[in-house]
Amino acid sequence: MYPDHDLLEKLKVITIDGPAGSGKSTVAKIVATKLGWIYVTTGAIYRSLALLFHEANLKEKDLGNIERFTSFINERYRQESSSGKVFLGEREVSHEIKAPHVSELASLLAQEDSVRKRLLPIQRKVVLNNNGAVVDGRDMGTVVFPDAPLKIFLTASPEERAERRLKELHLNGMKTNINELMKEINERDLRDTNRRIAPLKPAHDAILLDSTKSTQEEIAKIILKYALQKEMIIKKSEI
Repeated sequence: MYPDHDLLEKLKVITIDGPAGSGKSTVAKIVATKLGWIYVTTGAIYRSLALLFHEANLKEKDLGNIERFTSFINERYRQESSSGKVFLGEREVSHEIKAPHVSELASLLAQEDSVRKRLLPIQRKVVLNNNGAVVDGRDMGTVVFPDAPLKIFLTASPEERAERRLKELHLNGMKTNINELMKEINERDLRDTNRRIAPLKPAHDAILLDSTKSTQEEIAKIILKYALQKEMIIKKSEI
């Protein structure tokens, strides 16, 4: 069941969907900071689950313990709004969940219907507990918050996305090369756009933005202007 329609209408939610490396997380953080709203990256919930699977030496098809793992995440998952840091209990896992092998496993787990059904209420709970949220992911506007008043679908060229991912991994002390990342991005795009459950695609009423040749600050400013047009914010000074 979706949350009450009237509640969604009253709640201030901006969804930003798009493929990996499109800049959606950084843009979402900027928009949330400007508005004083909470920032939620739902992909981190899937990555946290993938990290638990990896540490238990489980594969994406080993779903016998899925209830135990999702219950743990429901109770222990926490994300700081200001920094975007992710915690499982008192353990910060922000960097660990960005490792390529964790990202790959998260993408595979996201194809499992039983996984998505169990994580969906957790994603909604994190947002609905706050009055004003900017959320990023791959199906925020199509599945998780279909009634959000402002939906963005953000993309960029595969080459630009690979370069961004390379810089991010290097900053986190992880070594890889651009060819491996291009292969990973192309494979994930194919998998995400063709999966049976909640495929990666723009919502029918989403605004499409391309960040290939724009800075994240420029994209954020465009989104804030759309929020002003939709009367989600009332002061022009907020943008």
